[in-house]
Amino acid sequence: MPTLNPLQKGPQQLRVKAEERLKGGNPPPTRGWPTGAQALALLHSLASSPASAGDALKLLHELQVHQVELDLQHEQADAERQQLVESLQSAAKLFDAAPFGYLTMEPDGTVAAVNRIAAAWLGVKSEQCTGRPLEDLVHADDRLAIKELLQSLREGSGRQKCLLRSKSQSDAVQALVTVESAVPGTSLLLAFMPAD
Repeated sequence: MPTLNPLQKGPQQLRVKAEERLKGGNPPPTRGWPTGAQALALLHSLASSPASAGDALKLLHELQVHQVELDLQHEQADAERQQLVESLQSAAKLFDAAPFGYLTMEPDGTVAAVNRIAAAWLGVKSEQCTGRPLEDLVHADDRLAIKELLQSLREGSGRQKCLLRSKSQSDAVQALVTVESAVPGTSLLLAFMPAD
């Protein structure tokens, strides 16, 4: 069973974890004040009055606890960022290696990403598709179909299909294009399947 990180356990348990680090004498990874007995001795020597020394020590302890809490949060944010990077890399590899042509498109019809099969069908390299309107990559006679498809998605249809021909392929080579929009106004996923 995976262990919960301090942030998932809640603020009180984050404080307990920070207290444990301080008791163990583990300094925070920042270049701040020393921790544990050294910090307490330093603050005590700086206290001008024995009457205020106790309050100064309590304040220092609170500051140290908060510093360690921030360090724990920073560690967790770094770990989560690394997990997101790895997940994104994995998803990108799956997208490119898919057995069908896939293309993501912005709501305005601009190509955001294309996998190798879709790029081959369109007759261009993947990097040549990005940022271009999809209309520019399909047969001239099929450009109206793209415009109508986008308009239909803007009006709320979640899934649309149409037959398209690539600009670079012969007129006989068509693909059935399925367009999916999970949320209106967000990126669209197009799937290209050979039309029989």
